[in-house]
Amino acid sequence: MISVNIRVRKHIVIARVLSLLCLLVFVCGQEAFAQQSTNKKIITTETRRDEMHIRFVVAKSNINPSYMNNADSLNRIIEWVDKMQRDSMIQLVSVEFCGAVSPEGSVRFNHYLSNARLKALEKYVRSRIDIPEELIVRNDHYIAWDELEDMVIKSDLENKEDILKILRSENRSTGEELDSRIGDLKNLDNGVTWMKLYKMFFIHMRNAYTVLVTRERFEADIFEPILKATIEPEFDMHSTLPPISISKPLATHIVAPEMRYMYVKSNLAGLGLLMANLGVEFDMGRYLSFNLPVYYSAVNYFVHTLKFRTFAVQPELRFWPTKNNDGLFIGAHMGFAYYNFAFNGDWRYQDRNGTTPTLGGGLSVGYRTSISRNDRWKLEIAAGAGIYPLHYDVFHNEYNGQLYDTRKKTYFGLDNLQIGISYRIPMKEVQPKK
Repeated sequence: MISVNIRVRKHIVIARVLSLLCLLVFVCGQEAFAQQSTNKKIITTETRRDEMHIRFVVAKSNINPSYMNNADSLNRIIEWVDKMQRDSMIQLVSVEFCGAVSPEGSVRFNHYLSNARLKALEKYVRSRIDIPEELIVRNDHYIAWDELEDMVIKSDLENKEDILKILRSENRSTGEELDSRIGDLKNLDNGVTWMKLYKMFFIHMRNAYTVLVTRERFEADIFEPILKATIEPEFDMHSTLPPISISKPLATHIVAPEMRYMYVKSNLAGLGLLMANLGVEFDMGRYLSFNLPVYYSAVNYFVHTLKFRTFAVQPELRFWPTKNNDGLFIGAHMGFAYYNFAFNGDWRYQDRNGTTPTLGGGLSVGYRTSISRNDRWKLEIAAGAGIYPLHYDVFHNEYNGQLYDTRKKTYFGLDNLQIGISYRIPMKEVQPKK
């Protein structure tokens, strides 16, 4: 009986020990599982493709931030670069630069222009972020036929199917010949369709764009932690939080390079008065330019009693409210002139002894606009008035006429009339002040 009790007690002790061990193992296992579940994370990646288009003025390759929606696209590029530089979880996969043109130019010039636009955009982006050469893809794809096709598909043109058939056909031209699709489009409806395409779509084909492919990594928990209260310290809502570090905000304003131009010009009104003339004008900033015309005439108007001989210079500072040096302008000018004129009457007037030119000045107003597709040839119309002190001799208006009188007076009135043609030449790009 005693031996039976002893055996029973042994079993009870063993059972209790095993139960305690199982409980200890369970508790330790739960804590280890909770600790593991709290720290276990996975890394996920997301590939992103960003595309930014820059539009160009016809026949131009310089980036103009004020043209169409360029400012928004350039801001997006700046923001993208800023994000790349701040976030180490973003990996750059590839960058593609593309240049495109509309189809109205020559083959050789269009090839040059599409490549120049590509280089302009690449220079802009790479000046702001270091991109390894092996990640860059370049594609000056010449005429943007795919873009034109997409725009025609979305349009309400009545003969869009005929247009699409031409666009989807193969180019039968070779070498320096124009793309055969250009001729086919021009022959459609005797050029009516071509002009519609030119007015509606060509402006959108003159572009360059960059395609930025990035890979971004994210950390994510597999599941919610268990027994969180057992492994996290208690949080005191009244404790003092450490200060938050605020990073520099993203750049939201860009200051892109601006092109400065020189204009070579001639005044047709002056040529009509048999006065040889030549002028140059230089951009001085966003709103200012300096104009310098020179006039010279040494001939009579077919008879010796009718003449307007002169040597005159009229430097002028111009203000352009639209800041692109086209449209309306207001000018302030000086005038310096030798003169010898007669109006087929009794008298001839000449500056005193031929050595006393007049010096004065005044104000002018005018307007300039483009008259060519490439935006280089300009028409300029202007008029000005000024005040000039005159000291001159009066002669009898005849061959070797005798001196009659010497006079002084002040002239106030019209001092210039311009109906001019000018040619614009790019000089340099400048970085304007912020």
